Amino acid sequence: MDISLAKLYRLIASCAAVACLAVQPAGAEVIKWAVGGNEGIAWRDQELSSTAMNFDTPGIIQLVAFTSEDNVISSLNWAEAFPPGYVQERAEALIWDNIAVVRPLLEIVDGIDTTSTNLSFKKFGTSQNGTKFYFDLGTRFPANRIAFFPRIEGISSEGRPFSQDYIRGYVLKVNDGSTFNEQDEPIYAPLKRVDFTRETTTQIDFPLQFVRYIALEVTSASPFEIAEFQLFGSGFAPTGYYRSQTIDLGEPANFSRMEWVVEKLRQVGDELVIEPAADAEVTVVMRTGLDDNPRIYYEYTNLFTRERQVVTEDEYRSLDESVRGPIDDDQVNWSLWSPPFTESGQPIELPSPRRYFQFEVRIESSAILDGLRLRSLSVEHTIPPVAQLLVAEISQLDDPRPVGDVPIVPAGDFTTFAYDVIAEVEEADTGFDALRILTPQSTPVFRQFFMGENATEVVPDSIWAETGSLTIFFSSQRPGPGIHRMRAVLDAQIFVQGTFVEAEVFDSESNEVPQRVQPGDANPEVLTNALRVLTSAASTGNLVSSLALSSPVFTPNGDGINDQLELNYSLLQLVKPVGVEVAIYDLAGRRVRTVLDANSTSGAYAVTWNGRDDQRQVVPPGIYVAVIQVHTERETFVRTSSMGVAY
Repeated sequence: MDISLAKLYRLIASCAAVACLAVQPAGAEVIKWAVGGNEGIAWRDQELSSTAMNFDTPGIIQLVAFTSEDNVISSLNWAEAFPPGYVQERAEALIWDNIAVVRPLLEIVDGIDTTSTNLSFKKFGTSQNGTKFYFDLGTRFPANRIAFFPRIEGISSEGRPFSQDYIRGYVLKVNDGSTFNEQDEPIYAPLKRVDFTRETTTQIDFPLQFVRYIALEVTSASPFEIAEFQLFGSGFAPTGYYRSQTIDLGEPANFSRMEWVVEKLRQVGDELVIEPAADAEVTVVMRTGLDDNPRIYYEYTNLFTRERQVVTEDEYRSLDESVRGPIDDDQVNWSLWSPPFTESGQPIELPSPRRYFQFEVRIESSAILDGLRLRSLSVEHTIPPVAQLLVAEISQLDDPRPVGDVPIVPAGDFTTFAYDVIAEVEEADTGFDALRILTPQSTPVFRQFFMGENATEVVPDSIWAETGSLTIFFSSQRPGPGIHRMRAVLDAQIFVQGTFVEAEVFDSESNEVPQRVQPGDANPEVLTNALRVLTSAASTGNLVSSLALSSPVFTPNGDGINDQLELNYSLLQLVKPVGVEVAIYDLAGRRVRTVLDANSTSGAYAVTWNGRDDQRQVVPPGIYVAVIQVHTERETFVRTSSMGVAY
């Protein structure tokens, strides 16, 4: 069935007034939801919030960049407020002072030089020495020049030119947004001190650097006004964020992969040029949901006990401030944010099928003149999904109700696991006939497969086991519409504490996107309700499991019989590659042959030695020692085993 017929089938099936025959669709529609580019939705139309992002070019978002003539201050969204200590980077900039009187402070950051603080700091007989202004730009920006001045044109009602009411003495300090004291207050670095000046317009030039906070302290007693406070600097903001609104796909979908198109940039003078070597990167996170709001809103029903109840967003907005409770992420109907996507084309391993999703883009630059633009972003998905519900849990076969409800196994040893799956397939769903269990770094061994409410053992049509996965094909037992239970029994090794043994189902006769299982209660007789496996404390003391040899003695004489020795070992608890050496020594302690010198991570390994030294000469008969060394930042772990060479 092609795509147009699949659409037609779903339309007919939804019409209760029309009697129709149930037809099992043979395929799902692959769709790309896209933002940006020539055909995607406009970035601004999908924006919930953003920081340090530029939307000026249609179809593109770009890390904000400034030329030497751009006033950073006037480009920001300002509010007059005092922040309660450190505040995470955000889209709003704040201005405040140390005098608890309402004054027109926003006039000095509005980009209009004919508005000013007016009479606020001109009170007769009042010394202005000690008046302080604070600016929080919301995030860090490149800066190398600060300027401030009164109104240049015009006179007061007494005939005094406004230009004469400038600040005559000051101390200027800055903070790059990375250093704070124990009270979460910025630690300022002095930029310039001037005890007396005759310049109406103050301009301070300094080396190009990132600035987030600015403090201006007046050290002269004279009355003054400020019309504009300005900040200039060439380059890119170091970090930019873009968070989308909640995206509604219209119906539940099976998410496949995320793709994007980027261009790296470098600022040369005041021009931006494409530079693939620019030191800037983009990452994206995503979450999926069952409803249209990833947040939960609470109303306090008892202010004394702080009891609360869930309300809708509209109800929350209409509440009196005194009874508004917290706003939290909805972790029931929405998934957690995914790990960062760092490369275009990565698979989306989030709960599916889901109708709603949300994403957040983060662009980071490690060089002040380097940046990046994101031309487009797309989320590939299929409708209808493989199944409406797909839940699994893992347990040790002989311990379905472990202490703590989490299976705990010896690290590196083969353990027999039961993998239970429950699936709900509707008429319009694609369906599946294969189950792939993902066993990180382990080559699993298939034992048994069961299907149905009574857990009847069935013989799969075929089995495919390889390092990292076990795939079970059952086309002859393909589940139709309804609820189906399956159990796979397999042997696998767990090398890292807290390993997640995930799985996916798919249709082997089509190119449909596989659908990932979600952790949950797939078998009432099993209490784990999860896909996580722990390793026992006794098995995690060494990063190297025992070094096993294929034979205690081998004869590398070239006759084709027992000419090579296989050395088998496992590396445990490694979450990133480390240096591993496998070498052969004689009994005098001399290194005879380096068999392996490489970076490895957790997993089972096998290397071979052909009985020759590093000069490719056959070694004399005798006793030799195989030594494996795993070099970590903390220490070096060693395992040894001896063997004999004979002719």
